[in-house]
Amino acid sequence: MTTHARGRRAIPARYVFFFLVFLMYAISYGDRAALSIALPTMGREFSLTPVQMGWVSSSFLWSYFLLNLPSTIVLDMVGARAIGSLAVGVWSFAMLLGGMVQNITQFLLTRVLLGVGEAPTFGVGATVVRNWAQPRERGSVMTVLLTGMQLGLAGGTIAGAYLITFFGWRCEFMALGGVGIAWALAWWLVYRNPQDKADADVAPRRPISVREIRNLFRSSSFLGILVVQCTQNYLNFLVMSWMPLYLIHELHIDTTGTGNSTALCYLVAAIGAVMIGRILEHLVFRNGIHPPNRRFVVATCLLGAATIGLLPYFHTMMPILLVLSGALACLMAANGANTALLTDMVQDGGKIGAVTGVTLTCSNSLGLLSPILTGYIVSWTGSFDMAWYMCAAALIIAAGLSLSMVRNPIRMDG
Repeated sequence: MTTHARGRRAIPARYVFFFLVFLMYAISYGDRAALSIALPTMGREFSLTPVQMGWVSSSFLWSYFLLNLPSTIVLDMVGARAIGSLAVGVWSFAMLLGGMVQNITQFLLTRVLLGVGEAPTFGVGATVVRNWAQPRERGSVMTVLLTGMQLGLAGGTIAGAYLITFFGWRCEFMALGGVGIAWALAWWLVYRNPQDKADADVAPRRPISVREIRNLFRSSSFLGILVVQCTQNYLNFLVMSWMPLYLIHELHIDTTGTGNSTALCYLVAAIGAVMIGRILEHLVFRNGIHPPNRRFVVATCLLGAATIGLLPYFHTMMPILLVLSGALACLMAANGANTALLTDMVQDGGKIGAVTGVTLTCSNSLGLLSPILTGYIVSWTGSFDMAWYMCAAALIIAAGLSLSMVRNPIRMDG
């Protein structure tokens, strides 16, 4: 078999890998959305207050936050094939268990297990993109892959709404868990770690050191990327945890109506994110690839996402859904561009999984607070207004910091 023939076969294979990563993100966020749409029903069953709902919504982040870095260090050493299958298998098993619980304590334990499984998810995706995507296409590929999150939120929300309506929330959790187990088997059978790339993680490697992590935080470019990741993650988890309840609060609609409206927002946002990302990348890179220039895409998208601060001025369905959809589309495009910016700027591509883990550990500390703090805001003020204003201000600040800080390659060797 000639090298040319092998090359022709490798091209479609990588698109299969990208598609599976897309599905992994969709399943991950579908499983997260399962709780947000089930929360009103669960709240009544377990007699939960808004503050308690906030704590329940954040519970999977407790272990997710702690294991982001350790799990991605193992990912860099073992490879994406084994870790991807194991991660999705564990969190899907947690979903199955979640459908069998009899009290809120048992449910919280299953959410902690869910976080254990989901910890390396985005490290797996970043590793696959770094190993298989060409530098010119990384931003577009990453944005398309991350729209899997929106598809998962849409599909998980609408499927969950109907499953809850007809069969109960326990059936919702068990059905989604079965989908994830099927994906884990498919990934193990299909994916292969690259054999012919200089920076591929084929053999066990030396894990990232404390000194290298410390050097990351001495890089202004890394700090600029990290600020954006933290800010967008806060809003992402706020919307993911509270949007169904927000729509019920503002529009006074039932579970099925909430599911349909939420799913519509996510679907429109996914389509919008791809369009926004491709248009902005074409404009920024029309004269050639210069990775730091991707920060202009990030900053523009963050400013678009800051329109979330307009929500308190609307109280009917159409304008609320338009603002939510537009802000989420910009947020997703910013996330894709910022993640691609990280993969471009880190010089040691063999440790991109661990570097992603470092960013997620920091950003998920804010993600952990988001549903909890929002629960207190709603409890104290009786509305979501302050939560939206805070997010809008933070996104504008993050856009400015990205523009001013992300300029030089990120080195970990001092």
